[in-house]
Amino acid sequence: MEKRIMLFFILIFIFAGGCGMNSEHGNGRENQESLPETRAFKDEFTRKFMKSAEETEEGYYTFESKTKGYTMLFPENGRISMGDYEQGDTDYEALSFAERIDQENVTYFITINFEESPHVKNTSLYTKQLSIATGYSGEYTPYKLEDKTIYYGEYTDPDSGLYFYNAYIFSNESDKGIRFVFSGRCIDEPKSCEPSPSVIKDRIKRVTESIKFI
Repeated sequence: MEKRIMLFFILIFIFAGGCGMNSEHGNGRENQESLPETRAFKDEFTRKFMKSAEETEEGYYTFESKTKGYTMLFPENGRISMGDYEQGDTDYEALSFAERIDQENVTYFITINFEESPHVKNTSLYTKQLSIATGYSGEYTPYKLEDKTIYYGEYTDPDSGLYFYNAYIFSNESDKGIRFVFSGRCIDEPKSCEPSPSVIKDRIKRVTESIKFI
């Protein structure tokens, strides 16, 4: 677990550095004053991915990949790290974002790797990559939705207060897939996290199940 704990804090450090480079200097859009007062729109880099300034659901906007390969719900206070972002034409994209929810004593970090490849349905390959990257040694549970299939694994470390959720999501209809990693913890460890891990998991599923491959 020490490896995974160290990975979490390294990612948070990288994200903080990326955000430092993303200070707001104006995005050149008309009527900028009318943009939502949320971190997702205050951050110049992040709002480039927002499909609309209108909420899709309460507390969420629609993220649209620069590859045009997928969309998903994006939390209103999420912020994408410019320093971590990579794109390879229309068949690859890597990004990370974080959100801090002070009133619930929770902070979390998410990484996403999108790929379009004829190998995306090789679940053993991609779940193995997830496990190696995060130090996860457990099994993955699959469940199928109408348009996609999700394999997920989760782990809670009671000593550190860290909660991990790995997911591999692939389209049932095309050669597109996403590796999704969530790392979350209590901001103030002596306090209990609010909401509970089960509520956090429901939020993660809300995002992963909202993914639509285009």
